[in-house]
Amino acid sequence: MAAPLKMGVNIVWVKPELQVECAQLCEQLGFDAVWSGEHICLDNSPDWWREYPRVLAAGAAGTADLVDFTPDSGFLDPLIALAAFAGATKKVRLGVGIYMLPLRDAVLAAKMVASLDVLSGGRLDLAVGLGWSEKEYAFTGNEFKKRGRKMDETIRAMRVCFEQEYPEFHGDFYNFGPMGFQPKPVQKPIPIHIGGGTPPAERRAGYLGNGWHGPASSIPAIKQHLIDAGRADEPFEFGTITLGTATRAELEEMVEQGCHRAVITPWDGAKVGSVGYEGFAVMERYAKSIGLG
Repeated sequence: MAAPLKMGVNIVWVKPELQVECAQLCEQLGFDAVWSGEHICLDNSPDWWREYPRVLAAGAAGTADLVDFTPDSGFLDPLIALAAFAGATKKVRLGVGIYMLPLRDAVLAAKMVASLDVLSGGRLDLAVGLGWSEKEYAFTGNEFKKRGRKMDETIRAMRVCFEQEYPEFHGDFYNFGPMGFQPKPVQKPIPIHIGGGTPPAERRAGYLGNGWHGPASSIPAIKQHLIDAGRADEPFEFGTITLGTATRAELEEMVEQGCHRAVITPWDGAKVGSVGYEGFAVMERYAKSIGLG
């Protein structure tokens, strides 16, 4: 594709045991990045899916069919998966979209993220978000109602770990240092993209993020937040996700909207962790259709 749009593949649809091989194929086909996402532990009650954003957006017409995964879907831990991809590839970037940051401790998450950035030679893109399942917060010992405040402070605390020689931070959720923290990430700064599709997420992107990982329709609002935060001249990457295929014309329209990156899912109708070797051929045909390779 001639348009200056970076192309990534949402690899969580691929069976876990085939993901390393799929990442290698993505690199061979000319995709810019492979992206992994997560759920840690979902509620297994009959109505577990009712709070999913796409279901809520559909209103009374919402059904479980609008969810592309189940509580039994095989989500690998994304940082571990990307570490495996890093060892099997040379240049493709490694994206996490999204990483539910409020479920983690800032110092421990910073250690894992920095380690992966070092081992991959500075190829990591970290997109963080809140998630949507209140039960997932309960199961991991976190408070759902404080998730936004914790997210903001966790981003700030992680950046302290990455940037200060002897990190020190004192806030509502974290109180540490000065302390030794090595290794530092290769990338300076390591890109933290904000995921979501709500006004609070858009504002968070403008004030705290290095990029966006969400709908292209949010771009105008985020640009205004960047202006309001005095960050309009800072580097910032707008990315979006598609479920299913996107034609070359649709990808060019994303460029017109201001997108720098698209993460595509070329397997229509598939569930997370269900795509086998037959999906590799689908991906090859899709890459050819948009001019990659």
